[in-house]
Amino acid sequence: MGDNKALPILGAIGLVLFLPLLIVLAMIAGGLSSMEAVAQDCGTTSQSKSFAWPTDKHEVGEGWSDPDSEGNSHSGIDFDVDDGSKVYAAADGKVVSTAGNEIRIEHEKGVQTRYKYLKDIKVHGGDEVKRGDQIGTSGSGNETTPGLSGSHLHFELWIDKKGDGNFENTKPEDDSFGDDDSAASSGSCGCGGGLVGNSNAEKAFNYFASHGYSKEQAAGIVGNMIHESGVEPARKEGTAPGVKTNPSDVVAFSGGWGIVQWTPAGKMIRPSRASGVDDATIATLEYQLDFLNKQLNGQTDIPESQAGRAIKAAHGVEDAAVAFGRYYERFLGSDDLSNSRYTERKATAREVFTTYSGGSGGATSTGGDAAAPCGGNIVAVAKSLAWPEPGHGRNKEDAKPEYQAALPKYNSTSGDRVWSDCGRFVATVMRMSGADPDYPMVYTPTQENYLRTSGKYDVFDRISMKDLQPGDIFIGPGHTYMYVGSIGNGYNSVSGSLGDHVPQAGNAYDVGVPGGFAVARLKKK
Repeated sequence: MGDNKALPILGAIGLVLFLPLLIVLAMIAGGLSSMEAVAQDCGTTSQSKSFAWPTDKHEVGEGWSDPDSEGNSHSGIDFDVDDGSKVYAAADGKVVSTAGNEIRIEHEKGVQTRYKYLKDIKVHGGDEVKRGDQIGTSGSGNETTPGLSGSHLHFELWIDKKGDGNFENTKPEDDSFGDDDSAASSGSCGCGGGLVGNSNAEKAFNYFASHGYSKEQAAGIVGNMIHESGVEPARKEGTAPGVKTNPSDVVAFSGGWGIVQWTPAGKMIRPSRASGVDDATIATLEYQLDFLNKQLNGQTDIPESQAGRAIKAAHGVEDAAVAFGRYYERFLGSDDLSNSRYTERKATAREVFTTYSGGSGGATSTGGDAAAPCGGNIVAVAKSLAWPEPGHGRNKEDAKPEYQAALPKYNSTSGDRVWSDCGRFVATVMRMSGADPDYPMVYTPTQENYLRTSGKYDVFDRISMKDLQPGDIFIGPGHTYMYVGSIGNGYNSVSGSLGDHVPQAGNAYDVGVPGGFAVARLKKK
């Protein structure tokens, strides 16, 4: 960001920060740095990990080894798991090959993860997968020393570093894997704390939609941000997606760094350090969003109030995308409104808006997310607390760790069959997201009465499936659950079931039919 930002969006070989439109549209659904929201204590910050763990065993059996004196090497990561263990996609992407006993997933153009020695393959070429989706089960394979032999999963990262279609097997960073449980990537803290969303792009969108910007304006900001960095807070100009660079390594760098590619990198790092902020915090998404917001409000040592005013004066998604590019990014040729960069950024911003604007009951706002005043996103929180597939048990240890942390904080753990209680789950989502802090904590008849009489909801006793919106609450005889749109693997809803299973994915049923479920939708304030 800055007057000297003069790098073309396409063209320079190796300049991977500026991506073609088809790539960035795929990233919106959640790129290498997407993370599910979690419910933990406020106050700490952390970067999202590049990859989710591909197995339930969260430790490496055998890591990457460069050739030793005898020429032995190991070009990948081995996970020592039993035959038939679940294997998960490490990040959002598209399956490009399922040949033999191997799956290849492309996450962005030029970035692939590969999974070898599979016993069963549950996906097909062309399938879109989400981070954490099960893609198969592990089998056995015999590798040369120091690789493992017998039952295990072999994981590899391949990158087209030159952009010529030739992939190179690349060593993942030592801290690439993880399921971030920090408040910085969660929606746990309600007003004034934490971020809500399943990807960095969604978290950034929700952040600005809850800090004085309309959803259209928030989409315009994030559309630019995706082209700048992929919304990766530790991204250095010229590096591949998922590669993190510490502030200390770029403070003297003349190029860009961070979610908006502050240029030179020290432009943002030095005043942050001078204010007593440590490098670990500077490199987090939450801190950088706060810093950017302060700039737009005319604060910090490098204020950008003109840009802030221009964005808030924008009346639509495309106007907002142009305003941020012209007055904040100020890339080469930004005064020319016919510049092709604007075409690309406007298209990306529209996709951001379409993807994320319906999170709180599907309403589209013109002045921030009034339905969820703390910026809470009903759908994002619901997805973060429920397993993305069915087949789980009914006890505490069967629940997703995020739900184990959220329930005692936003609801109650007293009573029988607590962790599988359907009404308790929906109430926890509504309270944790900030959308409705008064939602009754338990007992579906009480909740149905509240939905029909509180004045906060529109209730539809007869509604077709095609008219459902993400965030809709199904309420009926003895049961309640929530519609979230696509959750992956063909599922569209999440629910607990008393005495049967903890919150998990499923599909809507018996909606709008006699004796079935009514639909309650939070009103836009």
